[in-house]
Amino acid sequence: MDKVMDYVYVTNIIPPQACESVLNAIKDQEWSKHSWYNYEDNQYSSQPDKELDVLNTNQMLQDTLGPFIFRAIQEYMVKYGKQKDDKIKSFVRTFTPIRFNRYQIGTMMREHYDHIHSIFDGERKGIPILTILGALNDGYEGGEFWFSGLQEVTLRAGDIVLFPANFMYPHEVKEVTKGERYTFVAWAF
Repeated sequence: MDKVMDYVYVTNIIPPQACESVLNAIKDQEWSKHSWYNYEDNQYSSQPDKELDVLNTNQMLQDTLGPFIFRAIQEYMVKYGKQKDDKIKSFVRTFTPIRFNRYQIGTMMREHYDHIHSIFDGERKGIPILTILGALNDGYEGGEFWFSGLQEVTLRAGDIVLFPANFMYPHEVKEVTKGERYTFVAWAF
């Protein structure tokens, strides 16, 4: 694997009316501050400044975005699932519930990688294989999505970007300087 960016896939798959419908449903909800999990002390905490807001999904929003997410996952598996054995060509079974991210002026997502264990509670078991990030709007400034400070991935409303959820894909969202940026994230396993 010479270039990790070869495994980053962007598809514009969510129709504008679906993005607008989801935005209308989430904008006036009660958001909470994003928190980071610390493995050493087994606790969650937020950074004191520049922390984005998050919102958990509901069944209606999951049902609205789910078909587009599954289609994006299928596109990814067709592109990268080169195995000859049909039993392993489909390397993703499902994905986690969606979490929405709201970036207001002055907020960002610090550099991190998505090797997430906390999404599995004993009933749900698996290894997160892919990160799924969807863009719901345009019309903001800043908020650029970067891999390890080296490669920017431009996202427009309706885009979904998929990439391996492991240590080789550290990423961040730069500080929003104007407007609000709305995205969602889920992890496929």
